[in-house]
Amino acid sequence: MPYKSQPVPAGERILERYDATALVGLAVVIRNGAIERIDADGERTIELPHMKQLLAAAAVARCLMPIRLRGREMKAIRRIMGLTMAEMAKRLGERTATETVARWESDKQALGGYAEKVLRLVVCSALAKKAPGIRYDAAMLADLVIADPWIAEPAFTVSALKFEMVRLKEVSGAIVDAWDTKLAA
Repeated sequence: MPYKSQPVPAGERILERYDATALVGLAVVIRNGAIERIDADGERTIELPHMKQLLAAAAVARCLMPIRLRGREMKAIRRIMGLTMAEMAKRLGERTATETVARWESDKQALGGYAEKVLRLVVCSALAKKAPGIRYDAAMLADLVIADPWIAEPAFTVSALKFEMVRLKEVSGAIVDAWDTKLAA
């Protein structure tokens, strides 16, 4: 993966800012990480390196935000996890019906506070290892106070998660590329 400070092959450039919302399903902006390629015919393509890691990082980062999850976000997160509604319901516990997940995702039924924390815990526990650039500990969710800004302002929109590709050194000593939110802010 070329970084902003490294030379980029001819016909390629690293975009300073790229809105990846349509690809991720959550509001996501990539800084200095999307690679634009223009071929000989002038066709433009965009590559997001480490896409699976980006998806996991976006889901975990959104679950750590203290703002209530909306239906379309829950659906995007479930898809990032690769689960059907029935599989998500099963992960949330035997008392959660597939129809309940469908109502949450369509915003026909509000997700209760306890259920939302369980959902966030399930998501983060499943995806955190795939997102090494996002700091996660279950205690972060236990202490999370979730706000519902749509009560006071129905037109409220969640700020886009901002990510930048960084190099991390794992405990094993290996150097890995990771999507990080701290530098991108």
